[in-house]
Amino acid sequence: MIRYQISRSKLEEAIEEEKPGWLEEARRKTEAFRQAGEFNEPDGENSWGDIKAVYMRLQKNKCIYCERKLESEQYGKIEHDVEHYRPKNPVKAWPSKKMKRVYDFPTGNASAKGYYLLSYNQLNYATACKTCNTPLKLNYFPIAGSRINDSDDFERLKRESPYLIYPVGDLDENPENLITFEGVLPVPKMKRGHRHRRARVTIDFFALDIREELLKMRARIILSVWLAYKSLNNQSADAEDRDTAQSIINIALSPESDHTNCARSFHNLCQQDIQRAREYAEQARRILPTE
Repeated sequence: MIRYQISRSKLEEAIEEEKPGWLEEARRKTEAFRQAGEFNEPDGENSWGDIKAVYMRLQKNKCIYCERKLESEQYGKIEHDVEHYRPKNPVKAWPSKKMKRVYDFPTGNASAKGYYLLSYNQLNYATACKTCNTPLKLNYFPIAGSRINDSDDFERLKRESPYLIYPVGDLDENPENLITFEGVLPVPKMKRGHRHRRARVTIDFFALDIREELLKMRARIILSVWLAYKSLNNQSADAEDRDTAQSIINIALSPESDHTNCARSFHNLCQQDIQRAREYAEQARRILPTE
């Protein structure tokens, strides 16, 4: 995961340009939900899909959670789901008994009401791949504190101490301060405390460390960065080869590329501990098929 930096005003400008009048409609609907005390919009009448492309473009057509690159706006809207960070519908307790996960810290209670005042809040949206959004996200929202369903005040909502990370704008911490990578595997950057738990829960929640396709994608990126890094630091390489190698690294580290956090973590390791980087590159090679 990486942060996608944008101010609230710039996000609103982009939404208004994409769908004039959407923000006013969203405010009107939110006030109706406030009066009703719940989200009660009939299926088929929601309009958050009208601004999906805003988040697709902001996120460089990547899933907000797993950083997998999806199709672009012209062909890929069907691949991207508009994700409500805090669920609009009743919240389920996570982990469920079927998941057989055990934590030594609280992860929040179920709630008969969702976060109905955030159902049309642009700072509660992102776009996610269908795997991350369904079946993994669903209506789960693990928190360390007490649930606050009846507010759209983000300062107040911080008291919930959510575990999942919200990478749009600056409401939340930069994901790269919480999650790093050891080779293809995401790991908490902190050794203890709530920030460690946030990283651990986010990784577990979206199965970021066990989904085979994600591991293979990251392995390819690591090998690409490794070969480019070696070429860049090869004294016998000519200027053209070095320029090409630097371009490969720059592309991998760019927010435009998939699995940017993994690429950045590995590139940093190359500069700090070349032997360990070599070991991770060999592990990445073994992950990938050779035929």
